[in-house]
Amino acid sequence: MENIRAVILDLDQTLTTDEASWLQFTELIGADKHTHTQIYENYKSGKLEYKEAKDTLIKLWVKTGKTHINDIREIFNNVKFRKGAKDAVDYLRKKYTLCIISGAIDIFVEISSKKLHIEHNYASTKFKFDDSGYLIDFDYKLSRGEEKLDFLLEFCDKTGIKPTECAAIGDGDSDIPIFGAVGLPILFIAEETPEELKEKVPNQLKNWNEIQKVL
Repeated sequence: MENIRAVILDLDQTLTTDEASWLQFTELIGADKHTHTQIYENYKSGKLEYKEAKDTLIKLWVKTGKTHINDIREIFNNVKFRKGAKDAVDYLRKKYTLCIISGAIDIFVEISSKKLHIEHNYASTKFKFDDSGYLIDFDYKLSRGEEKLDFLLEFCDKTGIKPTECAAIGDGDSDIPIFGAVGLPILFIAEETPEELKEKVPNQLKNWNEIQKVL
């Protein structure tokens, strides 16, 4: 642990609660999160093609009349962090350079980073708006692990910190590529964390109050 200089933090279901920020957003915007979940499951299983799934989800949101960028920013500002997450980040910031690398939506990653006073952040999902500021599209990848690894390398190139000088805290399969590159992988045990991942990663956190035991 003596050579650790930076901590890479996952956001969704690691710093946030077990309910994914996507679903929190859908509920907060006033749409049906169960419909959202069904769209996602149909996409994962191949019942819906990427574009059809994406267009269906955007239509679900648009019906609420709250898809202007200002509305979306306000909504994401209300997504909840886990108990103890902010205090844990304050503790880590005193010792390490911090970076959020997330598969979540870029606006949410940006807002969360500002709330937590984390300078470096990278997001896999990009919201796109028309000239009037209304949501019209987004970029999303079902498998985000390799992109997260690219973000890690970009962060290391920017800061001069080696991957082996980083710890990484994440809860799921998309964090595996980063876990394989850093000096200290730490698994946050979320509700949806796979059992096989728990067996592979010995360093684990069950809540943010335990952070001083591992870093």
